[in-house]
Amino acid sequence: MNTTKLTRGVIILGLLVGFNSHAIGEQGNSTKPSERSALLAKSVLMPDRRAPAIQSSAVPALVQVVDDQAVPSSKATEPLYQPPRRGAPGGRVGGGTRGPSVNFPLLYALVPDHVAMTAEQQPQLLWYLSKTTSLLLEFTLVETDRVEPILEVGLSSPVNAGIQMISLVQHDIRLEAGKTYQWFVSLIPDPTRRSKDIIAGGMLELDQLPESMSEDMKKGTPLEAAKLLANAGFWYDAMGVISSSIQTNPSDQTLRDFRAVLLEQVDLDLVAQVDRQREF
Repeated sequence: MNTTKLTRGVIILGLLVGFNSHAIGEQGNSTKPSERSALLAKSVLMPDRRAPAIQSSAVPALVQVVDDQAVPSSKATEPLYQPPRRGAPGGRVGGGTRGPSVNFPLLYALVPDHVAMTAEQQPQLLWYLSKTTSLLLEFTLVETDRVEPILEVGLSSPVNAGIQMISLVQHDIRLEAGKTYQWFVSLIPDPTRRSKDIIAGGMLELDQLPESMSEDMKKGTPLEAAKLLANAGFWYDAMGVISSSIQTNPSDQTLRDFRAVLLEQVDLDLVAQVDRQREF
């Protein structure tokens, strides 16, 4: 590897690990330091190009909402989600950034602001779009010690606004233990100027469930399994289990309230509010 390529890799690695969180609910057009870091990393990782080369079918929206509509919420007195002790801070990128036009949707990655855990080699990743859009969307998965993305794929525009799900099963990607990954969803206002992308993302690592916990999960309901996973610090799996259950039983308010509490506990209050207010 020549000196230029090595230097470029070191810069990108530093940017990926050093991302700062972005305050939830900010809807202005100003660019915060964390957004500048994310945009810089994306511009280095993914040079300007006219459109994503591959299109992938997205799972239909799991909740329909009105853009920016908020309702009163109540945070749980006892935390359901217990962050892992080794979860490094600063794992969330973007959040609540609308872009240069008020017609652009808000984009959030439904992740905590630290490196979160999954026990699944092919986990489900959730993100939120406040309104439907005709803009291009792209999903990117990066291993933090590599320069080139593991996966870079275009997403079909969601039919409905709300919580969306991406499964790595669709793309035959498997995570490896001992590695840290970062993922992004990008909203692309101008395919020829990728520095203007609106970006939201998070970080994750693969870990193993305790054997006793695996047995308890087999005996319980999806809600009970999600509680066990959240208490053990497996954010992605708790959100995946509860969101799949909501997709199967969209009118079950107990499931929806549980997911809203999880979101509130990682300061994703706006998404929690609109998740609760859906009418059937």
